[in-house]
This record gives sequence, structure tokens and C-alpha cells, in this order.
Amino acid sequence: MLNRQPLPLPEFLANLETFDLVMMKGLLVTSQEAQSITNSQWSHIGMVVIAGDLQISGIDPAARLYWEANTADTANDVLSNTIKAGPQLVLLEDRIQHNFWVKFDGAYMARKLMYNRTPDMISTLKAVIDEAKNGTLPYSGKDQTAELTNFLAGRFYNIASTAGQYACSQLVAHTYMALGLLSQFYVSNSYVPADFTEEVDVSLLKGAWLGREIYLHTKTIAPAPPDYKPQGTTS
Repeated sequence: MLNRQPLPLPEFLANLETFDLVMMKGLLVTSQEAQSITNSQWSHIGMVVIAGDLQISGIDPAARLYWEANTADTANDVLSNTIKAGPQLVLLEDRIQHNFWVKFDGAYMARKLMYNRTPDMISTLKAVIDEAKNGTLPYSGKDQTAELTNFLAGRFYNIASTAGQYACSQLVAHTYMALGLLSQFYVSNSYVPADFTEEVDVSLLKGAWLGREIYLHTKTIAPAPPDYKPQGTTS
């Protein structure tokens, strides 16, 4: 059988533009639980940002960043120059490599936003990041019960979660809503990564749509250095 051809890591990254989406297939128990509940192989999602679009000093303008809501594990948030939980902007290549090296994730997929980018969209993105960057996750530690509770309340009753709290898909939905690309009729915590896959394919506004799924060839991810020690670890 013929399968869709995955891209090597350098081309996978170079192909991405600001507002494209990248999803990850988690291997941890909590990720597998989320995948089972949503009937999807994808448990994490974030949005691509090209560093030059935000004019962040000290960062290669061509670098692909990842706007995500995540735990305080390893990746350095380029906005605060710290390792933090909640909404954060990290180097996408670092996130992919680390998560693959420590077996947090086993597969990666992108969907391109098919829409004509405008300067106003970048201005809106800057405002969203400035507003949400100090937000928190809806949970702490490994207990993700609150995230599930928030999703169920949003999905079945359209009840918004506490302001300033973001799960990964909620942050993407929040950002797309601010851009006017996603209906605000449904609350942001009603979304999960699966909604942004081809299986569900969320309905975007303004004639925008998400392109076909593009997969990363994980065998092109370089092996971890022998002395690799993730940031934030002490051993």
C-alpha cells in the first residue's frame, strides 16, 4: 500500500508559517488516556509562530516557535527566558527533539492554515500572546482531572472555564477566535486536539481552512547527545 510521505525534520520545519498547527502523539499514560477519551491519536497541539513576525530580539528571525500551553518540563519560554507552566513560546525544534528523546511523544503532524496572512493578524497575535502569556494550566502536577472536567463542561453544556486558564487546544482555539477564524459561539474549552485533525476538521471562518495532514519522519530526528540533560533537571 502507498502511504503519505512524511517530511524530514528540516523540511517539516521550513514548510511551516505563523498560524499553522502542529500536533503530537503522546506516549505517557496521561496522554494515552486523553487519546482514548477523544478517540484520536493526538494528545497535544500548539500553533507555529515565525520568530521574525514577533521581532523577538536574540532569536533567529527564521526560527519556528511553538505557542503552546504545557507543563514546566524542559523547554525555555523565549518571552520570559524561564522554564514555566502554562502558555509559553518555545523553539519548536527543541520541543520536538526533547519530547522524542525522552519518549514523551512518538509522532508529529502539521496542518497549514490556508488563508492570506495580513499585518493585522500579527498585531492581533501579539496582543493575544501578551494577554495570555501569564495564564496558567487548569491543573497542576500530574492530576489532569480539571482539564477533563473543563472540556466536558464546555463540550456538552458550553460552559466556559475559569478565565486565564488554558489547556493546549483551548489556547489554540482562544487564539483562532481572537483572529476571527473560529466561531465564538462555542467556548474555547470545548475543543480538543482531535477537532483540528482531518477526522473532525473544525469549521473555520472567513473562507479559511486547514490543509491536509503533513507528517514528520521521526527517523530524521537526530539522536540525543550522550550527555543530554534536559533543562530544569538536576540529575
